[in-house]
Amino acid sequence: MKVRDAVIEFAATHHGYITTRDAHELGIDPAQLRLMAARDRLERVSRGVYRVPLLPRGRYDKFAQAVAWTLGRGVISHESALFLHGLADMNPLSIHLTVPRANYPRTAGGELYLLHRRDLDAGDTTDRYALPVTTVSRSICDCLRGVEADRLRTVVDQARVRNLIGDRDADVLRAVITAYGATHTTRRLS
Repeated sequence: MKVRDAVIEFAATHHGYITTRDAHELGIDPAQLRLMAARDRLERVSRGVYRVPLLPRGRYDKFAQAVAWTLGRGVISHESALFLHGLADMNPLSIHLTVPRANYPRTAGGELYLLHRRDLDAGDTTDRYALPVTTVSRSICDCLRGVEADRLRTVVDQARVRNLIGDRDADVLRAVITAYGATHTTRRLS
């Protein structure tokens, strides 16, 4: 298979994006991505991140770009994950990403994202629209500091009605929200 075909095939399943890390894992010399960008076959989005211009942009393009910016090590989290789970009213202005504690993504482009450092367990992540996101329960817990308790209770109720969480998880989350809300002030979830 030609390099160009392999790049397009990979990018087609990743919202149009490919990183130098992805290329390396595919057995493609990352320098090939730079050459393809020089020939206008790829768009250079940021350092190590490229987009195939033939592929259409979609609704979740900015989330895919955020994950690519972390070279695949980041997971969409907090309010951004709640949005992708269909539990937030509006698309957040800044995308929240959780990266491993020992990971320090490049700074160029980072002003677009709110980074959180945490080593997530495998059970704390899932896929939504072919993007890595934190689970509903993990996302709600992540939002305790920044979202008012009443809004989070509503999110728990919505998640339960939609079978995104079970009864036991809903009860535990409500108790955590109540305990946390009694000692902290928070802001509204947009």
